[in-house]
Amino acid sequence: MSFSGWGYVWTAVMPLAVLLYYFFRKKYKDQRVSSTLFWRELMKEIRASPYLKKLQHHALLYLQLAALMICVFALLGPHLNSKTLEGNEFIFVVDTSATMLAGEPNAFKRHQELMKSLSAQTGGKPITVVTTGANPEIIARKEQSTKRLENAIGELAVTYENAEIEQTLLFAETLVDDESTVIHVFTDALDRSLLANKVDQVYEVHAIEEPLRNASIRQFGLSETAEGTRAIVQVVNETEQAISGKLILTGGDVEKTADIQLEAQGELLVPFEQLSNQPIWQAELQIEDDYPADNTMAAFANEAVNGVAVDSSLHELVGTGFSSLNVEVNLMEPGQLAQAGAMPLVTNQTELLESEVPLLLIGRNDENTHPVAGTIETVPHALFTYAPLDDVYISEIYPPFKGYETIASIDGEPLVQLSPEGDIAVLTDIQLTDWPLRPSFPLFLWSAVEELSGTEDFLGFFQPNEQRAVSLASKSGEWEIYKDGEYLHSYMEGQGPFTAPRQPGYYDVVGDGRTLKLIVQLSNEEKTIAGGSSYKIGQAETTTETVEFSIVPWLLFLVLFLLVAEWEVYRRGNAHR
Repeated sequence: MSFSGWGYVWTAVMPLAVLLYYFFRKKYKDQRVSSTLFWRELMKEIRASPYLKKLQHHALLYLQLAALMICVFALLGPHLNSKTLEGNEFIFVVDTSATMLAGEPNAFKRHQELMKSLSAQTGGKPITVVTTGANPEIIARKEQSTKRLENAIGELAVTYENAEIEQTLLFAETLVDDESTVIHVFTDALDRSLLANKVDQVYEVHAIEEPLRNASIRQFGLSETAEGTRAIVQVVNETEQAISGKLILTGGDVEKTADIQLEAQGELLVPFEQLSNQPIWQAELQIEDDYPADNTMAAFANEAVNGVAVDSSLHELVGTGFSSLNVEVNLMEPGQLAQAGAMPLVTNQTELLESEVPLLLIGRNDENTHPVAGTIETVPHALFTYAPLDDVYISEIYPPFKGYETIASIDGEPLVQLSPEGDIAVLTDIQLTDWPLRPSFPLFLWSAVEELSGTEDFLGFFQPNEQRAVSLASKSGEWEIYKDGEYLHSYMEGQGPFTAPRQPGYYDVVGDGRTLKLIVQLSNEEKTIAGGSSYKIGQAETTTETVEFSIVPWLLFLVLFLLVAEWEVYRRGNAHR
């Protein structure tokens, strides 16, 4: 303990003044003596110790002295010294992805408590709080108030979307002012290799170090058969021991149950046959694990795609890819595509983008290609759920469309775009890539057809907080989002892209008496949990090694308590007179 107000040490004489006042205060008291024989003995005793007698039976004196001495002690500025965090400024990068809900209590709550504890050890140094995601958000900027920081940290919530931790770290580095800034990362696991080249920056990673059990529903699909709807659910066990549980399939008032047994590190395909004709089915895995967020998944029973119209001028591997999916391929001359009907079109003719028929554009007939090199980067979208493009090689691409949403890019240039009407544009020719040699090629074609052939009552599959241009039109221009009959929020047409809800599940989108179904699903990245180790990289410069915690507020609280006790003693004394 240390003191910062030694100049007030002279106030220590104040309790002595009160004590002297009690010594010399005259106070008369009636004394009954049974006989004058004892009077002299009594007077001798009083004269032998007059000051001690004055102090006896004076509870008010003791309480006043105690309160006064505590006030004198408070004037000296007592405080406790604690070692401060390394660094003169701090940036907290908070992982808000779904995997932070793993554990009991979950990792997110534990990190919140840790952040509050660390902020109290900074000694008023500025702290910036940044949350992860496709669009990192600054929650607090150079905040020095511990109370406001605790409130901001307490209001943080899991957003369920992908962490995009590498992108968020790059964003956090733009907020660094000098070499004494330390970036604290609160996540489940972070590979050291991501920080290997960041030699000029100090990082401290707070990870989940204990092992966690997890079993999840990875895939859930519905298909129409001659005997009704057929469902297939893929369940994966990530733990090192076998586990058992139940898989429950619900559609409307119908419920199907299957007992499952999962081997260690195993997976299982669970079929459900002869289901009734329900638009939405939900699968729920009832099992004992540490991460329940990935134990449910919903699927929509799309109408079967009878076929697609493929431009005969495209590479023959496009038609072959659709044929491998058991989709009827109608090869048509470019001039005949406009009469193809309502089936999806696959072509490179950009003028057909103005038609009302759903279109998959592969290449462009109105522009020339230019060379490109680099890796392909994608944003969270249903097209890439089963068809990742990470290892696809592309040599040339076409210029992008203005006003279209880019969902995949290569070397910073758009590769796959979505039109405001929902058409899909792939800005390269098949012969300019090795894509047909990859398993992702037919899967992408299947996802594209599923996306283009969505029914009028189904808005589509989304990932949490995904922003996408959707084709919605109503007289009022307002669409209300409901979950389980409870209103959540509204979307106004023309006020930016549609933003999906953050929590996985199925929702109703209502407008002008029309109800659309919407399904929000976790990405496969958020269905895998991994523990990691906490570590620190780099050494920051610091000017202050300790932080002071004043105990004056506690002393004032004690003085207030003594004053209340003194008042109670005085009240009772008067009551007995």
